[in-house]
Order: sequence, then structure tokens, then C-alpha cells
Amino acid sequence: MSRAAFWLLTAALASSAAALTDQATAEAQARALLARLSTDEKIGQVTMAHFFRFTEGGRSAPIAANAAQTFGALKPGSLLNGGGDTPQPNTPRGWADFLAGLDTLGRANLPQGIPAVFGTDAVHGVNNVPAATLFPHNIGLGAAFNPALTREVAQATARDLRALNTAWTFAPVADVGRDPRWGRYYETFGEAPWLVADQVAAAVTGLQGEGVAATLKHFTGYGLPSLGLDRGNAEISARALHETFLPSFQAGIRAGALSVMANSGSVNGVPVHASKALLTDVLRGELGFNGLLVSDWNDIDRLVGTFRSQPDLVRAAAASVNAGIDVYMVPNTVEAYQAALKEAVTAGQVSTARLDEATLRLLTFKARLGLLETPLAGSGVLEDHRALAKKAAAATLTLLDNPRGTLPLKAGRVLVTGPAQDSPAIQLGGWSVNWQGVGKGNVREVPRVTTLAPALKATAPAGVTVSALPEGKRPQLLAAAKGADVVVVALGEPPAAEWEANNPSLTLPAEQLTLLRDLVGTGKPVVAVLMAGRPIMLPADVQVELAGLVMAYLPGTEGGAALADALYGRTGFPGRLPFSWPETAVQAGLTADRPPEGAGQAPQPLYPLGYGLDYTTSAAREVTATARPDDVTLSAALTNSGSRAGTVTFVVRAALPASGALQAVARPVAVLQADLKAGETRRVTVTVPNERLQSWVGDAFGTVRPELLPGTYTLTAGDGRADFTLP
Repeated sequence: MSRAAFWLLTAALASSAAALTDQATAEAQARALLARLSTDEKIGQVTMAHFFRFTEGGRSAPIAANAAQTFGALKPGSLLNGGGDTPQPNTPRGWADFLAGLDTLGRANLPQGIPAVFGTDAVHGVNNVPAATLFPHNIGLGAAFNPALTREVAQATARDLRALNTAWTFAPVADVGRDPRWGRYYETFGEAPWLVADQVAAAVTGLQGEGVAATLKHFTGYGLPSLGLDRGNAEISARALHETFLPSFQAGIRAGALSVMANSGSVNGVPVHASKALLTDVLRGELGFNGLLVSDWNDIDRLVGTFRSQPDLVRAAAASVNAGIDVYMVPNTVEAYQAALKEAVTAGQVSTARLDEATLRLLTFKARLGLLETPLAGSGVLEDHRALAKKAAAATLTLLDNPRGTLPLKAGRVLVTGPAQDSPAIQLGGWSVNWQGVGKGNVREVPRVTTLAPALKATAPAGVTVSALPEGKRPQLLAAAKGADVVVVALGEPPAAEWEANNPSLTLPAEQLTLLRDLVGTGKPVVAVLMAGRPIMLPADVQVELAGLVMAYLPGTEGGAALADALYGRTGFPGRLPFSWPETAVQAGLTADRPPEGAGQAPQPLYPLGYGLDYTTSAAREVTATARPDDVTLSAALTNSGSRAGTVTFVVRAALPASGALQAVARPVAVLQADLKAGETRRVTVTVPNERLQSWVGDAFGTVRPELLPGTYTLTAGDGRADFTLP
């Protein structure tokens, strides 16, 4: 066999192994199994246990000697590892062997030999494994405005998951980020519903194309918590629900997402885990989702202990299952939940038909992944994705200010400092090896990361000398700064996740602001590089003195290398803000689609959605729009009017006819993008579906409905615009 034929055969086998079983075949397999299960066995199926229930000492350790008995007692349909909860050794081979071992025990000791399905949070690569390549977090990928890139990252992540014997990830986050104070803001793709929708669809397609089930989370309204606090109550009108929070989930469902995770918070005072209106009427009835609905961690218990909306676990279980939850992620108190659900079924609070429905969905889910037929046989070998990680990081980088042309760094003495100059923890952010980030919790390994200062030193062009100093020894640092031609200071948020990542004031730690002020005070040009998951408020009197400001988001494993290339001018800054950057923290929640209000005040952000500078300039001209029955075709001549090649990106905004209610002056609906040589012009076309131009009409209370209103519509891209009229 020739080498070419060998690789073609290998690719074909890999493709076959990753292909999802079609829905009808999978459901037929599932129904045959369901008929042979008892009530207790069905309750086991809809229960997700932590894999620490099967390890020595209930911790990161080898499989316990009594694991077979534990399988027999709990009968779990699915197993979970939380962020930072790992086998030993925490290596790719260790993961593959550990999960294969659990799979073998499960098939031998679970009812009808039905294996448990393993689920994990692989949100920017297989982020629990120190040896893995980690990609930029979603907020950075949103800045690239490139769904094809997001799909490529998802494909790489899925292949690594399959190598580790995992076929289910709790990703992508389909929440729309509407309050940057929120601790999970960086897990979103940004603030604009339809731009996020494109990214979500790409992530689902990439994951499931490689045989890994995607999970749209967290349905819905999670991205607008009160006071910006994680898991807070969201007050959402029916109009806002449909205009803002459902499009991204709708896009993921259309892309074929196999599972959805419910919002841990509440909407309009009702905990989502007990909201039949959201989980059944909207998700399944309106959006047409027919897959698996899984809870978030312990959130049925929280109906009793946190929300106090249910008096006991039995009624909490009944309320949640009847609302639509199929599988309960109850890692450490499996027995209590199973007993409560059994009591609810026995008492008639949960019908046997509803239990059968939930069980059938999980069995169908496993069948679609091919788990019912084939034992796990992952290679235990991860791919080297560093080139893709660098490509992704480079696409996210956003230049906010360069008033004196200090960038690119051309010659002279460059001093690098700041807490993020050589910090894998800050560069990677939360959900990196550990749930709260590198160096936290029960996992101490630090992955191989290319950080900024070493990259600047290693790749400095001729004529540039680079030195790096820590920020701690301030007198020596300031003396060195006075002797430098340019100071690059790398700042960033400490790594964190969920509620621990809430940032009510949108600021950096006080010591970082003091450092920045001290460096600016030397009178030397200071370029600030921010590694953060949200817009950050810098003191206005300091920011105005900066010679450069770069937003790097949380750029992943190769972020330092990508930044060095951009700062030296070997590449540019193609990233554009996927959110509005408020001028003050008081403006948190200011978005590009904010409608006009009665007082006539129109607060403006410091930097708008889609903003970003580069080493070149660009324009959108000759904009045309053609209405068709189902969509509008927008075309524009994009020009790179500068002297260097670059990525030209323009957000397309739509102004709609009056609808009787407040609506955006300019709603973001699409993106025009092209990589252009210096001086090149290219006509680029994008299709805008009619649903992106619909108005949700109706009064303050009651139902709302979508209408494509008659009248004049205006689509803008940059300074170009095109009008069209619908009858």
C-alpha cells in the first residue's frame, strides 16, 4: 500500500469513527433498551455521578478496588469530572487508560451492559490536561469575528477529547454577554446576539463533526445577572428574551447540538431548573430542541438550599424533572437524589411516562455517539495544536490606541514588566488545568506556555534589545524604565471562574494600577498589554498618557508568541472588540443595540463594538443590498487603503422601521471580512436572513410575535450604507 493510500484509509477510518449515528437509528436502539429497564435502573440512567465515586479515597487517584460494586449500586447513566478533578497520572495516556478502565467496569456491571457516558468542561481545549494545547477563551475568538476559525478550534478540541476517551463536552457557552462585571463574561463570544449565534453554530459543527457531543449552555438568560453577580436573577421581558437571548441557542440547535445545559440562575424570579415555561415550552416547543437537557452542578438541590423555592428534595426533583431536566448532575450525593426521585415517581409527582422520556433521551444520546456498540479505545495521544493556537491568538489581538505610532517596536531598548509578562496563569485564565486557573486547587502542574517577555526576547529583530524585570523591585524597575526607549507593561486579571471571577468595578488589582501610574510617570512611552476577559477601566488620566494599548483577552498557550509578532509588526492586529467598552463602570451593560430612551440621552462607549486599529487602514464602499424572499444580500467593496497587508473587518448593522416599541438604532446582524494586500480592493458579499431583521412586536405584557415590518431598512458597514424597502 502506498503512503498516500495509507493516509487516505486512515482518514476514512477516523471519519467513520467520529460520525454520529442518525437520530432514527439511535432512537430505535434506545427504545429496545428502555423496554428492558426497571424503574430503579431508569433512575440510575438519568443520574450523573462524579468519577471520584470510583477512585481510591474519592480524589485524584487510581480506580478503587470496589468500583465495580459502586457501579452496581449507583447504576449511573453518566459520569462527570469537574474542573481540576483528574485521574492519576494527569497525562493524556493516564486519562485514556483511566476512562477506558471505568468504561470496561461499567459495561460489566451496569444494567443491560449499558455504558456510562463521560462528560467534561473542555471549553478552550482539553483544559484539564497540563500537556494539552489551550486556545483563546471564547471572548477572544469572538474578537476574531471568524466562525471558520472557531470551528477549526472546536475540531481540534474534539479530536483531543476522543483521544482521551471522552465524547461529551459542556461547551460551547451560548450565553450572550450583556454585563461585563459577570464572572463568566469571558466564556461568551460577546454581546451581540447574531454575531454570537454564528460562533456558536461553528463551535457545534466543529465538535460534533469530530464525534463529540456539544452542549449549549446555559439556557437561558444567564448572561444578564442582576448586579453582574454570577447566578443572579435576570429580569427579561418576552421581547428581550426573543431578540437577545434565544438567537444563539436557536443557531446551536439548528447546527444539531445534542445537548443543552440549564441556567443555574433564575429568570423573572423563577429558578430556571424548575421553569417549564423555559425548559419545555420555549426550548422544546418554540426552538424545536429534541436532544438531552442536563442540569448544572447540584442545581436541583439548590432549589431547596439556595433559592428556597421548594420545601424538600422530593418536590425539588419533581419540579425540575417535570420542567424538563432529563439528567441531574449530582456528583457527590447520588443516593439522596435517586431516593428522592424514586419517591416522587412512586407518589405520582413524576409520571412514569416522563421518566421514560428522560431515560430514552439519554439512551438515544449514547446511541448517537456510538457508545452502545463500541468500547472506548482512545489513543491517549494528543495532537500538537500550537500552530493553530498561535493562529487563533493572533486573530484575536485588538489594538485600541497607538497615538504616537510607537507600535510596531522598531529599534532601541525595550523594557518588559508587569505581572502578566511571564504568567501562564494570567495568560490562560480560568478553566485552565484547574477550574479556577493554573496553580489553584488540587492540580499544581503548569502547562507549557509561550509567555510575552520570553517571546519578545527570543524573537527581537535586529536593532531591538529587550530586558525584563519583575514589578516587585520598584526603584530598580523605574530606573531601568528611565533608561529604556519603550516600556511594555503586561497587566491582567487574576485567573478565576464563575462567581470568583465577578469584577463589580471592572478594574485591575490596585497594585497593577499603581505600577502603571509609576511607569507613565517616568515620561517614557508606555505600551500597556491587557490580558483580561472583559473591558477594563483604567484611570482616565493615566490612559490618556499611554503610547499604546493592546487588548489580548485571554490568549491561550501561544498568546505570548502571537503578541510578540504583532508588537514587532511581523503581523498586525486583526481583532475587533466583540463588546462595547464602557467609559466608566457605571455604564456596565451598555451595548451596541441599546435603543433610544425618553430623556434623549445616548451614552457613548469609550470604544464601540467592532472597534480596533491596525498598522493599515481600511474602508467599505459601494454598499448594495438586495432583498429576496427569505433574506437580504449585502455586498460591499472592502479596501485595504494602507501600505501593509491586513484583515479588514466591518460589522454590518441594521436600522429597522418603527415597530411601536423601543428597538436598536443599529442592530448588529453580520460581518464583512477579508484578508487584503496593501492597496487591494475586493467585493465581499454576506447574506442576512430575514429573521435577523424581524421586529418582535407586542405590548409591555402578554405575547410578542416576530414580524418583518413594511418600510425602509438601512444596512451600514463602516461609512457605507444601503437602503431597501419591503412592502
